[in-house]
Amino acid sequence: MMEHDVEAGWLRPLIADRLTPFLEIDAARLQRNLQQMQQKADAAGVALRPHIKTHKSVWIAQQQRALGARGVTVSKPSEGVAFILGGERDLLLAYPVVLAATLAELLQVATENHARITCIADSLSGVAAIAAAHQQQPTAELAVAIKVDVGLHRVGVNPDSNAALELAEAINTAGLPFAGLVSHAGHAYGAGHAAAICEVARQEIALMRGVQQRLIAAGFTSCPISVGSTPTALAAPVAEGSDEIRPGNYALLDLTAWRLGLCTPDALALSVVTRVVAVNPHYAIIDAGSKMLSSDKGPHGTNASGFGIAVDEQGNQYEVVKLSEEHGFLQFSHQAPTVGALLRIFPNHSCAVVAQSDRFVLRHTDGSAEVLNIEGRGKFI
Repeated sequence: MMEHDVEAGWLRPLIADRLTPFLEIDAARLQRNLQQMQQKADAAGVALRPHIKTHKSVWIAQQQRALGARGVTVSKPSEGVAFILGGERDLLLAYPVVLAATLAELLQVATENHARITCIADSLSGVAAIAAAHQQQPTAELAVAIKVDVGLHRVGVNPDSNAALELAEAINTAGLPFAGLVSHAGHAYGAGHAAAICEVARQEIALMRGVQQRLIAAGFTSCPISVGSTPTALAAPVAEGSDEIRPGNYALLDLTAWRLGLCTPDALALSVVTRVVAVNPHYAIIDAGSKMLSSDKGPHGTNASGFGIAVDEQGNQYEVVKLSEEHGFLQFSHQAPTVGALLRIFPNHSCAVVAQSDRFVLRHTDGSAEVLNIEGRGKFI
């Protein structure tokens, strides 16, 4: 059993109104998280283009747009299709395209629904693939941004090279609008604490502005900067010189954000409601396993010790120490939870957990609830 202050947001009513396990989102916490990030963007005079890979929900995206978000960020073309059909009309596809066929359905649906698509590229092959896709659907409203590697070393051009200029010229030659520069400082998750994350954010904008200045000097005078990660968006002021921020996890948050000191427990909007199905001398066993919780210990190598914190109706807390496909293993030191007891699990990584379910329960402060679909689930192409 773990020791935490139950008054700090860990304890919430557990309502036995449906079979377990299920995904639950606290409506009030969600709304507060959305409002706070939108207010931060507005105060800094930048656009907020949230990454919807965290929640994958058309309904939540609609709430973000109602608060002032300017478009959305999506992970894959098929995810983009789902959100265009859900009403979004300005999408950034934050994934490198290397085959023209990858964009075929997305551009068709975008054209039919008068939606604008911005793709990213970090190679000449990528620009060529995007240009080929546009040639096949020339009426699609399509632009290209250059992805810059600011330290994650996953996708992006070297900011100290001439690669960005070569790509900007290739985009121009292909007759496609140039949409500026995009970065993702995902390595901020491994920084360990808020002060170190702020330093990552400082380095990110310095690298981005250096690339921007070289492009402007070469004649690419319209070169906006879009940065995006929840740790930098929460820990640091909005960087001067950025035009857009693209956090995603801020909507729901999770134990990774809490452990980094980016939020308090009362901001954790996502949880999994589960039931104890067995107790033995070693573990209490719950009905939520890896198929529900995922086996993710946190993004980009944060590597937490367990798979979530389970809280009972009295505020007792237990670490989820092991998972099999349909079972979770809770560690207890003295008093085990009883068979049949409901527990609420706060997971390590909300994005990975949402990706496991087809729908979620939206729970309101009066205890009422509604079930909403997760339209972006299973959109891997």
